Amino acid sequence: MDIESPRLFIKPISIEEAQNLMVDAESYPDWLNVPYDALWPDDGLKALLPIYVEALEKDEKEYGFGPWIMLDKHKQMVIGDIGFKGSPISGIVEIGYSVSKIHRNQGYAKEAVEAMLQWAFSHEDVTIVTASCQPSNIPSCRVLESCGFMKSREEDGVVWFENRKERHYGKDRTL
Repeated sequence: MDIESPRLFIKPISIEEAQNLMVDAESYPDWLNVPYDALWPDDGLKALLPIYVEALEKDEKEYGFGPWIMLDKHKQMVIGDIGFKGSPISGIVEIGYSVSKIHRNQGYAKEAVEAMLQWAFSHEDVTIVTASCQPSNIPSCRVLESCGFMKSREEDGVVWFENRKERHYGKDRTL
């Protein structure tokens, strides 16, 4: 299920890996064979891991619709994480991502989001991918827009975006 893009290797986090990160967040270099980065995992991923493990324990079909690790395949290091906030509900999944501060502004987020859109839209039951960010997070808003997301609404100080399968692939194009 791993995804490879020009610079990235993106892999879903297994239950075992999630549990390792929850118990000892500094253990990942041992099982990923990469150098340690004190900036990863961030607090957002740490908070999501228990919810993800519980969801996977209840239904193994959740695998892939949770967090994934982004690795620079040439530098052999963790760049950040990306993933979905659960399996599709009425055809909709929400994507989120975080790039470690030292790797920002190098196009990694755009490359990873594009790869994950391909993966999500390859599933028949996914028709819309949503994302949200703070309006002040201009780089993230630009990443989403450059990946074909359109602003759908602003609510409680958060901008919501969506990307539709038919817009992504064109009305006449099928997977």
